[in-house]
Parts: sequence; C-alpha cells; structure tokens
Amino acid sequence: MAGTEVKLSFEELTKAQTYLQQLGLYDGEIDGIYGKLSEAAFVQFANALSIDTILDANSQAITNNLLQMPAVVRYLLEIMGNGDRLWQKFINSQNICVNMGQVDSNLLGFLDRGVNGCVAGSKRSLPNRSFAPSPLLKDIALYPDRLASLPDGVNVVSYGEVAMLAKSQVRVRFRPYPALDQVPNIENIGLEFLHSSIQQACICIGSIVNGQMLTRWIGLNPLANVQFWSSTKILPLLYTLCAANQAQPNQAIANCAIADVQGKITPRTYAELAQRICNYDESNGITSNALAAMFKQFTNPITLQNWLIQITGNKKLSFQGRYGEVPYIDQPTLRDTSGQVVLSGVKDPHRGDNLISAYDLTRIVSQIAWHRHIPPTNRLPAAQWHSLSTLINAMGQDTARYVDAAIAALGLTYFIGEPVVFSKMGFGYSDQRRQTELTYTASIQFVDRLAQSHDLPLPKLRSVNMTLRAVLNLQDPVRESLEIDARMATTVAEILRRIVTEELI
Repeated sequence: MAGTEVKLSFEELTKAQTYLQQLGLYDGEIDGIYGKLSEAAFVQFANALSIDTILDANSQAITNNLLQMPAVVRYLLEIMGNGDRLWQKFINSQNICVNMGQVDSNLLGFLDRGVNGCVAGSKRSLPNRSFAPSPLLKDIALYPDRLASLPDGVNVVSYGEVAMLAKSQVRVRFRPYPALDQVPNIENIGLEFLHSSIQQACICIGSIVNGQMLTRWIGLNPLANVQFWSSTKILPLLYTLCAANQAQPNQAIANCAIADVQGKITPRTYAELAQRICNYDESNGITSNALAAMFKQFTNPITLQNWLIQITGNKKLSFQGRYGEVPYIDQPTLRDTSGQVVLSGVKDPHRGDNLISAYDLTRIVSQIAWHRHIPPTNRLPAAQWHSLSTLINAMGQDTARYVDAAIAALGLTYFIGEPVVFSKMGFGYSDQRRQTELTYTASIQFVDRLAQSHDLPLPKLRSVNMTLRAVLNLQDPVRESLEIDARMATTVAEILRRIVTEELI
C-alpha cells in the first residue's frame, strides 16, 4: 500500500495471517510473506474495526488476539491514516444508527451517546436507544489521582524538552507553561489535515521535564472569538469553584450545597449540579441550561468576563450572555457542610454575547488537568485540587464520547493505559448564520503502551488538551447534524492517531 510501511516480522505476520484467515479475511497461504492478499486482509480488518458492532464470541476472541499484537496495531494506525477511511467508518456508523432508529436529528450517535449509554432523564432520550456504557465509566473516579501523578522516567517516560515529529526531520520544542494573562506562542502549522468544516482549533500538548509540564501550542484560527455553545458552561462552574476556594481554601466544594435565599428550593450539592450540567440529566425539570445560567449568577457579568480575560490574556473576548433559559435559581447561595454561607449570588442579569476563542477553552482545560504540574503562579487563581477533582469527575461524564469511539475505531483498546478523558460538548443551529455548529473541548491523558515498539522501549505519557469547532451548511439541518457529529468523531480520532504515531507532538 502506497505510503504504508509494513513492520511485522516473519513470526508476527505468520501469526496475524492465521488470525485473519480464521476471520475469513485472508485466503492465502500461511507463509509469513507479505503480499497483496495479506495487504487486502489487513485493510479489510482495519475497515471492519467497528465502534459498536457486537461480534460472536469466537470472532471477538480472534479480533482481540490481533489487537493485542503491537506490530499489527501500529500497522492498522498507518492504514487508518490513508485517505478518508476514518470518515467512512464514522459516517457509516452514524447511518447505521439512523437506520436502526437509535438516533434522529435531536439525538446524535456520538455527541449524545452518554457515559451510561444514554442521556438519563433527558428530553433528548429515545426509548429504543441501546448504546453500551462507556468503557471508561469505571475510570472516572480515578482521573484526579492519575492526573496528579508523574511519569517516573523509568517505567513511563515523557517527550522531554525536544522531540522529533515522525516521518520528518522536524524537531519541536516544548516551552514553559504561560503565565496568567499571557497568550502563548501558538504555532499555525501541523493541522493542515483538518477538514474544512473544522473552522477553529487549538491543541496543547504537554511534556513533563524536571517535574514541570512544558507545552507546545498549535492552532487553526485559535484566537477567533465565536460562539462555543454549551462548551462554555464549564466557565461559570469553574469561577464558582475558584471563588469558593478563595473564601474557604480547605473546604472541598463537592459537598457544598446550593439553594435559594428563601429556602423554597431543595438544596443540592455542587457535585450533583455540575454533573447534571455535563451529563444532561434533566430529571425533575432541572435543565443543563438553567443550571449553567444559575452558576453565572454567583457574580456579575463584567466580573466573570474580566476573570476569564485575566487568566487567558484574550482581551477581546466577550462573556456576558447566558444559555437560553432563566436561571434555575435567580440569586443562589453556596453553603458549606456546617450551613455557613460561602458565596452569595447577585441580582445582576447576564445579557449579551458568549464569544470566546478555542484558545481560551484549551487554556482552561489544560489548567484544570495540569494544576499539579504547572507553577503555582500560573495556576487558576485560588483553585484547590480537592475541588478541581470534583469538576474533573463531572466533566468525565460528558455526553459526547468521541474519545471512546476513537479508541475503538483505531484498535487501541489494549494499549491505552490509565486513561483520563474529561470534556464538554456544545451544539446548536444558528438561525443567524443558518448553519449547524458543534464544539468540543477536552483533556485527554493516557499511558501509551504501544510506544514500547518505538526505538525507546518504554510506555510514554500522552497528555493533550484540545478545542475544536465544526461548522456545516448543507441547507438541510437534519443531515447537517448527523454529518457534523461524524466529522467531529473523525477529527478526534485522527488527532489521537497522530498523537500515538507521533506525527503530531
């Protein structure tokens, strides 16, 4: 195959041919010699790697045997990088879901998949929906501890200060994490592979050097201030957390309760409401939009906007709007476990625009994820790890499961160790711009055990933060919704593929 290098030894290829033959994909001789029949079998296997297909026990066992061979998976990653294989995989999966009645224009196959396989209690749920729970569901509680730990340089390594891009002679350098109010140097090369529907992107890749997280920033229109829909809901949640930690640094926010001044509404914990915003559990009439609008009421619009500007350094952003619904509580209070008021809400209504950049969101999620590994002066003001951990766990339950789908589609299941994925999606149809828009901001970290087949035979820590905004105008909102969801899944998968192959560092 043009541009694809086969790196299987005689023994590995013989073993792979045997498995491929058992799957009915290879009808040649088991000879350990790579030829057209072997090539065709690998391509068919790569194409057959599905996001959802349930195989019979025997076929699944054989597939698992193939996917536990490092050389095979590395070859599959090369195949996946050719042409539009990933796009075809994801759009076909979306179409299958439509034909099976699992999704419609209001419930998308990847965006609305949900960590539990559905959006619990949501008005967007369909009774015949049947997705499996996220394979990361049991990992979510472990995210904070995994983020707090460092590669020891013996069993797990990082990139170092300088690394070389695969398939090139290009060396890239990681630089210290930027100070508050400072926009880092964001390189404008390296994302040429993005589809034209991805109009804004910002990716920040980290490398641990001497106990500190160094960074490389890459972007496509990363500083354009646009609407990021519900992805921005993490910002009022984070402001509230920082303000509460400022008032009571030792009080973990997880069990702090939010209620109204009059005492007419049942108090609910910050942890529960943050989780509801991210997983769209809208039971009991408590909507994600109304909750996000409520969290904005813990300060006035200008203070919230300036807080964000002082962190990211983006002086031109505007963050004074809300989320299409009235606040769940107009003037909320946050109380600690003893009943003492930690924060009091304000009456100032939030009106205006929520126009920020892909860089702003990437900066924020990187500060959350890397809090323990960047200088204290560069951290989110007043934020404490015990409270950030609560927000990380909530964002781990984002309905969008693009990384789950990417891992399955790329065949990486057995080589992703200690995964961390927390994110926030955003989605909407703009009547003003007459187009469908989808946004996704995420922090992804894992130990890449496939790196053991590189020249340096040690697992490698991969830590990356990203924000993507996709736009599609097909003059058919239903088709736009389905295709933009598949396009975002494809993009996340291709970024993950390039991170593992080190084509993107």
